Amino acid sequence: MTALRLMIRSLARTPLFTLTAVVSLALGIGANTAIFSLLDHVVLRALPVYRPEELVFLYHPGPSQGSISSDESGGPSFSYPMFRELQERQTAFAALAGGRMSPASLAYKGTALAGQAHLVSGNYFDVLGVGAAVGRVFTSDDDRTIGGHPVVVLSHGYWTSRFAADPSVLNETMIVNGHPMTIVGVTRKGFVSEMPGSVPDVFVPISMKAQMTPDFDGFKNRKDYWVSLFARLKPGQTLQQSETAINVTYREQHDQDVALLSHPSPDFLQRFKAKHVVLRPGAYGRGSLRDDGRRPLTLLMAMTVLVLLIACANVANLQLARATSRTREVAVRLAMGASRGQLVRQLLAESCLVAVAGGLLGLAVAHWTLRGILAALPDAGSGLLSANLDAGMLLFALALSIATGLLFGLYPAVRASKAQLTAALRDQSGQTTATRETGRLRKVLVTMQAAMALLLLISAGLFGRTLVNLSRIDLGIRTDHLMTFTLTPKLNGYDDARAVQFFRDVTARLSALPGVTLVSAARIPAIAGSSSSGNITVEGFTPQRDGDDDSHVNAVGPGYFRTLGIPLIRGREIAESDTAASPKVVVVNEAFVRHFLPGRDPIGVRMAPGGGNSVKLDMTIVGVVKDAKYSDMREPPPSLYYTAYQQLRRQSEMSFYVRTALEPDALAAAIRREMAALDPNMPIRELKTMKDQIDENTANERLLSMLTGGFAALATLLAAVGLYGVLAYNVARRTREIGIRMALGASAGHVRGLVVRDVFLMLGIGGLVGLSAAAAVGKLVESVLYGMRPWDPFVYTGATAVLGLIALAAAYVPARRATTVDPMTALRYE
Repeated sequence: MTALRLMIRSLARTPLFTLTAVVSLALGIGANTAIFSLLDHVVLRALPVYRPEELVFLYHPGPSQGSISSDESGGPSFSYPMFRELQERQTAFAALAGGRMSPASLAYKGTALAGQAHLVSGNYFDVLGVGAAVGRVFTSDDDRTIGGHPVVVLSHGYWTSRFAADPSVLNETMIVNGHPMTIVGVTRKGFVSEMPGSVPDVFVPISMKAQMTPDFDGFKNRKDYWVSLFARLKPGQTLQQSETAINVTYREQHDQDVALLSHPSPDFLQRFKAKHVVLRPGAYGRGSLRDDGRRPLTLLMAMTVLVLLIACANVANLQLARATSRTREVAVRLAMGASRGQLVRQLLAESCLVAVAGGLLGLAVAHWTLRGILAALPDAGSGLLSANLDAGMLLFALALSIATGLLFGLYPAVRASKAQLTAALRDQSGQTTATRETGRLRKVLVTMQAAMALLLLISAGLFGRTLVNLSRIDLGIRTDHLMTFTLTPKLNGYDDARAVQFFRDVTARLSALPGVTLVSAARIPAIAGSSSSGNITVEGFTPQRDGDDDSHVNAVGPGYFRTLGIPLIRGREIAESDTAASPKVVVVNEAFVRHFLPGRDPIGVRMAPGGGNSVKLDMTIVGVVKDAKYSDMREPPPSLYYTAYQQLRRQSEMSFYVRTALEPDALAAAIRREMAALDPNMPIRELKTMKDQIDENTANERLLSMLTGGFAALATLLAAVGLYGVLAYNVARRTREIGIRMALGASAGHVRGLVVRDVFLMLGIGGLVGLSAAAAVGKLVESVLYGMRPWDPFVYTGATAVLGLIALAAAYVPARRATTVDPMTALRYE
């Protein structure tokens, strides 16, 4: 304790040094802790289940006929009959389970909310090794009879947020998609699902799929692919051994699928027969979250490390200056019998104390940084992330603090312990001195800071320009004064006829609201990541290769193109009169005409979904509209045809669009009121402005631009502070020399040149290093850029100019001070 009090007292004697060092390190450590927390959650952390390294996920890539749907990219899924046969007959694994995410309408005691359900096999929780926090989880007995197990397990997060963690909800009834189901348990805290980033509210037995997805139970058809499979390896069994074994069982089942193929081409048949099961390690779960997040988070982590290194260089510079002022103190201690080792340990302990203080303050910086990041993410990171730091992050911050303390403190401590008493007593008569070696090291540190700051400035410029380029994309629609939301009446027990009438009633009610000018709807929401496609037959078009007859499709309501601001080029729009009782009509976009009808008049051409000789061409093209973005704003508009949703036999969810002369946000309450009047148990999904929808498309780019810009600004500020410190120190050290030069007739411009020359030297070398580093890492960032190359000359020039201007600003005060030195005072300085 005595040693600690002495260190605190020593640091208190130099409050400016201590405060500057602690704040600099807090910013660097806090930024690193925040980004490492994200990296840990998204990339590094395994599933919180029993022995996650034993899990594997099953895929069977290749061509398929029929309906293919999946809750993750990179499938495809398996059919339900295939799943059950593999589950029953396989001997490759300890156990095999299946699941599928699905939207749900969740009502409890008269209040209905939109939610997410996870359809899982009865052994789902057993295979994962996940138990219940309250009640129980499913067993195989909950999944034996199709439609016979109306039970649900709540996720821990949903139980906490909606039911306030009330254990009395057990055995209560909640309405799921219009069907009463009994709550039997709550999953343990910390478990989300086997698919990080997808957070279900409830778990439902997969045998209840018919109740969860009306019009599509998918239980019998081997051409309906929708189940995702995972398994647990047997003890001692390798992934390769299990893959070989499961393909023996799969081959027996796959032969049945081959026999069901309809008129396959020889090439298709060959590729279909060659399909086999591929196993992928499952320790980190399935889905694209980890792959999508790895590169940007690794880049951000590298940037924060650079910021911390710049902060450490600054503190090391401060330590060197402080060590110079303590030369006499150190020399006296050495003369009184203290060993160099004791002095080095004491000085290192002081450095570590400063670093730990910076680390403690850095925890607050990390917390607020995470809060800001989560606020910028859609849906607050989908429930996966938290601004609270767990024990692992606290240990990371502590280890980082001690490491930085040793990093910036070791050389100054060793340097200070070499002080000689005679020289120290002679030198401490008023001047500031330092060895050339120390001066060179300080310049090297500043040069390194300049290089890293320039690298960060270039990165920020690249991501900033990417965001600008995305904001300038011609979407093909008008996003101003436009609200959107989604309704799923089929999940509330509506049949197809009632759903169509409900959609009409919604349109009529919203159209009557004050300030509303246009209302329409679409099955596939615009630029929201959803899509639907399939092969089609177009009159007079002959496909030249596989996939040549594929097109995207959307089902829309009357006035859809006027509502979204998509210009009509020829013909007419979908109209109110286009109902199930009238001839089927289609409106196509320009890309469709270019692909299927080049050089032809599209109006009046007949077409139909599907292929083969049995297809009846019962749809007629009545209009052509300009291309507009479909699913992703980064992708060019695909070939697309629009049908009338009123002419569809089966209805599904519908996204509504409301154009208003008022501010769209002011319309939200009125929309909720009208929907409650139509059906109080109908939950509204995704109520937002169209501008918010577009912002969600660029959320990752905005976050990356914001963070890199912040880190670059912080790095540049720290580099400027370091440059100022070195120049000010050099001016003080060369006071006598400057005085002599001025006494001999040197001009103020010549003296300022001495200072600025050091600036240009350090910036020149640092700039070359920074530019070279930026060019070297350009390939790493190219995949996250849009509309530009990673070696954009505008960004490189601008970043260099910004760093140069800030460096010159930092040099202004020391340069000015050098020209105000009085020669007589300077001659008496030593």
